[in-house]
Amino acid sequence: MLLQPITDHANIVHYSFNEKASISRKITVIALLSTMAATLQAAGGLIPAAGLFINPLATAPAILSMVLPVR
Repeated sequence: MLLQPITDHANIVHYSFNEKASISRKITVIALLSTMAATLQAAGGLIPAAGLFINPLATAPAILSMVLPVR
């Protein structure tokens, strides 16, 4: 399981999320991930010194929300 390509892991997450979650839960999760990404992105301007280190963390929720598309 550890040596699988990253696309296999993304497919596993994608299919398990789409099979087990209702449409309202899917929309809520995507909205929360988008809010988290926007907050982390804005940290660079709100907290000038520490925000520069927090700002790159905004990529993780953006990538995860792209793996979990709502169908």
